[in-house]
Amino acid sequence: MKRKGYKFRLYPNEFQEILINKTFGCTRQIHNLLLNEKESVYDLYKEYPELLKSHTYLTPAYYKTIYPYLKEVDSQALTSAWLNMKNAFSNFFNKTHNYPNYKSKKNTRQSYTTHTTNENIRLESNGIQLPKLGVVKFRKHRELPDDAVIKAATISKNASGKYYVSLRIEYEKEILHIDKDFQKVIGLDFSLNGFYVSSEGKKANYPMYYMNSLEKLAKAQRRLSNKIKGSKNYDKQKLKVAKIHEKISNQRNDFLHQESRRLVNNYEIICVETLDLTEMMKNKYFSKKISDISYNRFVNYLSYKCEDAGKTLHKVDKYYASSKICSNCGAKKKTLPLSQRVYSCECGNVMDRDHNAAINIATQGMISYLNKTIEAGTALIA
Repeated sequence: MKRKGYKFRLYPNEFQEILINKTFGCTRQIHNLLLNEKESVYDLYKEYPELLKSHTYLTPAYYKTIYPYLKEVDSQALTSAWLNMKNAFSNFFNKTHNYPNYKSKKNTRQSYTTHTTNENIRLESNGIQLPKLGVVKFRKHRELPDDAVIKAATISKNASGKYYVSLRIEYEKEILHIDKDFQKVIGLDFSLNGFYVSSEGKKANYPMYYMNSLEKLAKAQRRLSNKIKGSKNYDKQKLKVAKIHEKISNQRNDFLHQESRRLVNNYEIICVETLDLTEMMKNKYFSKKISDISYNRFVNYLSYKCEDAGKTLHKVDKYYASSKICSNCGAKKKTLPLSQRVYSCECGNVMDRDHNAAINIATQGMISYLNKTIEAGTALIA
């Protein structure tokens, strides 16, 4: 069984739009009520662990008796918000996540999740059936896999006021394996100029959408700062700023999807380096470029597309000195300043620093693939 998500644009009518916004508010209230209760109970019983552990928290069904308007919205959405809040606290005490915060109606992104019960979430000929909302028009830009079962749906609204539905589905998928005598391999070395340099010496030539839109974005944000908060002009200008950000995001995602699809279609083994971009972004000179490129998102796209196509994605360890090692003779330099863009070795190998690193990354990926193939063959014989 394979799990996957499909996101579609929604076009709700006036009634459906009002009900969706009501559901956003009600799920937010359930979240905040439970968080307040959790904090109050902890302050009361923090010195008595047994009482704290045995306390039974109020449920959405009880809150409906206090706030009757909660009955107007999808009950599954309220239950999901309640369970998510409980899980958030468990994750905090397990030290895997930060302390949960209160939700505000001023957040630019609003959402709620509902689960399928008796096929109450299904695709119709003219839209998608959603609980309480009925059939909502949507743009079906791609088909779901055959025999796909919809497990849950997340309805969301972005900063520019557009509505989306994300379907969580399950379906059976045959595991594909590429069986060829020769595997076409490519290595990708991360580069601030051009996104990446491949082991074939080619650059991705990423257009730097955010960096090229900084002037336009700054002008729109200056106009926003001159408006009075809460006024109609402020809301109009805020929407313009949100649309600029949305366009940049859409352009970036479109490029990353197309580039990752091209690589998966043309190569059997794709090798990339693992980077700590959070640490790299602490450098004020590189932070905007690194954020614009979204390299980790690109690797995620490669990962699931390789899995679907039966291809191999190899991630080279971030501590592997791909830039310092000569791709021709294997010699390793003790130091290699970032300002030195040409790699020069005593064996006579002189080439671009990033191209040299990409070749080393491809070599490591191929070695890893061959080792796994030999191990699998040995285990089969045994």
